[in-house]
Amino acid sequence: MAATVTQTQTPSKVFYAHLFEEAGVLSKVRGELVFFSDAGDITTVEPSMCNFLTVLGEVGLADCQRLMDAMHGSYAKIACSRPMMEV
Repeated sequence: MAATVTQTQTPSKVFYAHLFEEAGVLSKVRGELVFFSDAGDITTVEPSMCNFLTVLGEVGLADCQRLMDAMHGSYAKIACSRPMMEV
């Protein structure tokens, strides 16, 4: 019997960006623009913030996965909280 693992959706594109004076990455997740700062803060970008947003180059796949892991509580938490099926 094989175990089933639930996968999280990875955004298709992630960009390096600056929001206000903070550096980080920007992506569209479930229809919302989300900014993940280098300090670890996650911000949903509102239309009023767009004047203070600078979008730079696209991030590679590894950094994209880092963003998704952090949004879901870190890679260790994700790996340890997956439902396990008895073999």
